[in-house]
Amino acid sequence: MPWERPASVPYPNVWWTFDAPDPDRDDGGLTTYRVEDLTEDRYDDAVKLYTENFLDDEPLCQYNRIRHTPVAYEEVVGFWMHCFSERMTVVCYKEGSKEMVGANLLAVKEINNSVDISKLIRSAGMQKLIAVNEYMTETVNLFERYGVDKYLTAYGLSVNNRYRGRGIATEILKARVPICRAFGLRLTSTNFTAIGSQIPATKIGFKTDLEMRYDEFVKVNPTYTFDGIKGTSIKLMSLVIE
Repeated sequence: MPWERPASVPYPNVWWTFDAPDPDRDDGGLTTYRVEDLTEDRYDDAVKLYTENFLDDEPLCQYNRIRHTPVAYEEVVGFWMHCFSERMTVVCYKEGSKEMVGANLLAVKEINNSVDISKLIRSAGMQKLIAVNEYMTETVNLFERYGVDKYLTAYGLSVNNRYRGRGIATEILKARVPICRAFGLRLTSTNFTAIGSQIPATKIGFKTDLEMRYDEFVKVNPTYTFDGIKGTSIKLMSLVIE
């Protein structure tokens, strides 16, 4: 059976609040933001956020032209919707506004309950993207390394373009600590594919388990070429929850 969110944890729930600069204030003053569970009535808005602020920025999606390849785009949206249905994805809002500031696609991975989605993927771009990410996590056996049978992972951190440069990504990542504690998880781990997410992760204590430069993947598989990709490396990074 796939992992299911236990009914004992309130849903929807606000996981984290913080103050950060408000782009709508001329004086650069602070306002309050909150990180909370994504609810079904905002699924379409989350798809819009990721389409407009993630697919052309995240190195692997941008390189493989996921947004601009109809089959690949259909596949990635289908994957997002699957993640949403697990009720672990979190979104960020500014107080007093319904505008989606950012989001993090979260999921729980269990040691004996892996789902092979690659068989459902037809597009070459998505196949390559999945293969590279799976190489990272298969090379580092996180269950064995950290002595856990499940952990919190993620498939994309996105911040609305007009809210960037305000530390929002760092604060969204901080929400993982109370989330893990609520679900009894002792580890959160993610393949961070861009410097824009690697720096915030480092700031809050994530440690690098494995780093692979994009130009090194060709040694793993001759078809894993990333000439001209707008990034340097992927880092599999983990945070132990005390």
